[in-house]
Amino acid sequence: MPLKSSVDHYGAMPAALHWLTALAILFLLVSGQIMDGPNLGAILPMHVALGLSVGALTLFRIAWFVVFDRHPKPVAGVSGMQHLLARFVHIGLYAAILVMVASGMGMVALSGAAQQIFGGGALPDFTLLPPFGVHGLVSKLLLVLALFHIGAALWHHFVVRDGLIGRMGFRG
Repeated sequence: MPLKSSVDHYGAMPAALHWLTALAILFLLVSGQIMDGPNLGAILPMHVALGLSVGALTLFRIAWFVVFDRHPKPVAGVSGMQHLLARFVHIGLYAAILVMVASGMGMVALSGAAQQIFGGGALPDFTLLPPFGVHGLVSKLLLVLALFHIGAALWHHFVVRDGLIGRMGFRG
């Protein structure tokens, strides 16, 4: 499978970035919900490291399409409104991811807790920091956008049966 996309299928690079990011975001959303009290010190280092990785992957993914690759052509038979809505959801996903990374970095920077996060020690109360509210709110927006994205892909696969979901798969 070529690294770059064709007119009707995403290449290996964007497909790998998509699925790696999707799995990482699933872990981040779950870990963010269960991270409290006694779990905080054990989960937070993985959460922060993975969050930074997702931020880097997202920036690389954007750069990949700006510099090296093009998206496949739109699927025939999909209305202009559906294309517009899909574009809005994709841009929203990218924006939400980048805001999550920025607000997470803001909490670490404002708290000065990088040493405690990765080296052990008492952690500050992150809920008192201004980026915490943004981080929590945008995590909910990210979840809604991701569920909408997944729902649309499944609708195309099982109801419309237009092969849309297969465009992001790996082909031999």
